[in-house]
Amino acid sequence: MMKLRTLLLLLPCLLWGQLASAQTPDVTTYYEPMEGGAIRYLTMASPSLGGSGPSHQVSLALALRNNQATSVTLTSVLIDFPGTTLLTGMSTNLVVPANAVRNWAFSAADNIILPNPAPTSIRMRLFFTGYANPLMQTFTLAAYQAPTPSGSNRFWGRVGDLRPHEYWQGMGAVHGASVQGCQLFAYDVGVYGWTGSGWSDVLPGTDGSQNEHYRQWGKPIYAVTGGTVTDFVNTDATNFPVGSVNPASHGGGNSFTIDNGTYLVGYAHMQAGSLNPNLLTVGAVVHEGDFLGLLGNSGSSSKPHLHIGAIASDASPTLWSAQCGGPLRPLPLDSAYAIDQAALTPWIGVEHLAPWSPMNGVGIPSGAAPNHINSLLWPAASSPAVLSNSVVNDFAVGSNGQLWTVGSTGAVLTTHDRLSVPFNTGVYLDVNPGGAAKAIAVTATIPYVIGMNDFVYRGTSAGWVQTSQTARRLTVDESTGKVWVIGLDDKVYSFNPATLAWSAQAPTSATGKDIAVAQGIPYIIGMDDRVWKHNGSSFVQLPATTTLKRLAVDGATGKLWGIGANDGLWSSATGSTWAEHPGGIRAFDVTLFQGTPYVRGLDNGVWKKEAFGSSRVNVVQ
Repeated sequence: MMKLRTLLLLLPCLLWGQLASAQTPDVTTYYEPMEGGAIRYLTMASPSLGGSGPSHQVSLALALRNNQATSVTLTSVLIDFPGTTLLTGMSTNLVVPANAVRNWAFSAADNIILPNPAPTSIRMRLFFTGYANPLMQTFTLAAYQAPTPSGSNRFWGRVGDLRPHEYWQGMGAVHGASVQGCQLFAYDVGVYGWTGSGWSDVLPGTDGSQNEHYRQWGKPIYAVTGGTVTDFVNTDATNFPVGSVNPASHGGGNSFTIDNGTYLVGYAHMQAGSLNPNLLTVGAVVHEGDFLGLLGNSGSSSKPHLHIGAIASDASPTLWSAQCGGPLRPLPLDSAYAIDQAALTPWIGVEHLAPWSPMNGVGIPSGAAPNHINSLLWPAASSPAVLSNSVVNDFAVGSNGQLWTVGSTGAVLTTHDRLSVPFNTGVYLDVNPGGAAKAIAVTATIPYVIGMNDFVYRGTSAGWVQTSQTARRLTVDESTGKVWVIGLDDKVYSFNPATLAWSAQAPTSATGKDIAVAQGIPYIIGMDDRVWKHNGSSFVQLPATTTLKRLAVDGATGKLWGIGANDGLWSSATGSTWAEHPGGIRAFDVTLFQGTPYVRGLDNGVWKKEAFGSSRVNVVQ
């Protein structure tokens, strides 16, 4: 039996122990993403229009500041949403030393996917070893809006860069946490296309062993929001073989980070040397939609893809690791449509009729368990359209930017809109019903074609009028309105629209394979495949030894462009030397609009030369 004296001595200790166990620790908490006093979630698009509806991703990072002289240990976190039956718990073993700060964050498996409509409040209970009562806090719960004028971000891709039946692909709410959960809202995305029997990001006839085998390889990436460059890498080697990682590279590989003042967006794993040279300085100003670089496979990347994510750029460095740069932020998108990949499959050939879900200020649909939905993404503000592969057999661009083509059936087609608009998407109209042609050239207002009978026709308001000249190639001189051709005899002829008369060019013995004219001066590809220039009385061979298959000339500068023997795009300022465009363009033919080359690609589509690479000018038929 315990003596009374002993009991009296122990009583204060026993009472203190009971009081201590009933209290919560002196810990200050900081939750992210939090703005305006509310914890923020990302609304994710429905996987199809009229389907299950949108859902909402809750992903949290927590900084704990221990204000006590002894350490505390966080053992579990219990989260519920008052007014609902939703409840989730997570275990941890986070030791926070005395007077120190430590961090805890969700893992990807901990992401909470809320049904629609989302609850309006969230309650957090933090349990600590030795403290019977949890630290309990209740916050307003609200949707996140990006710090941009629209409250969202423009999609990073363009329709004009996709092949027919190709779409961007991604999954929401599945990315790994990284440091302090900073990437829980990030995306890893690629491009998938229909193979005839299924979806694949590998091009037909390839096995995926080379980076170039992937549809997404080399796709141009554009800024989702404006800001200034805070960091960049442009020299990391491409990972090869596919599946390996270069140990000397940066984690993000070739990349940009761009800060708009409160919101920092990172773009990772691009191709070395492909980053926009105008932006390769810290502090460089970036505008929404600016070209950033080409999608690649660099850094911590197992195959070609784009990693894109955001963090808060004005975060406290004492609370959040410099490794990520700040706490996590969602990445809502606009100017896009989404659909479950499986849901689109029955609609192949009529994809524009499928139940696409609009993305206006929302994230990619959830790919979290149990459904693991892969979403296909159409990067345009207008609804999806079916793209045809065999677009043209020949093409031309008028000085007003209007695109004309000879379609795969020989029909002459033209666009409603102009190529100078931000999104190079045209809708073709048949302007020659029942007719057919082999080639086309266009002034600002008048189209000329070579008919199936080899005669040159002039387009008028009353229809096509046959001229007296036969030809195998034709072009127009914008400065004079004259039409120039290579005849069936391989000689050069010109047509005067004022007199409607053809004339042979002296010397008549000059022969060629293709012709281009600027400021009244014709250039031809001679029978030797080299470029010749008319000096006023005869054609003189230019000094460069480069051989070409097709030719174009810039009417404003006189710069020459051509398609080389290797199908590459080449240029020359004076004709003395030629250089191949480094973007890897391969094409059959070339024309110019406002000094920019447009080519007829090996897929028979029209492609626009970009600073690096090219983008496809898609059409609807």
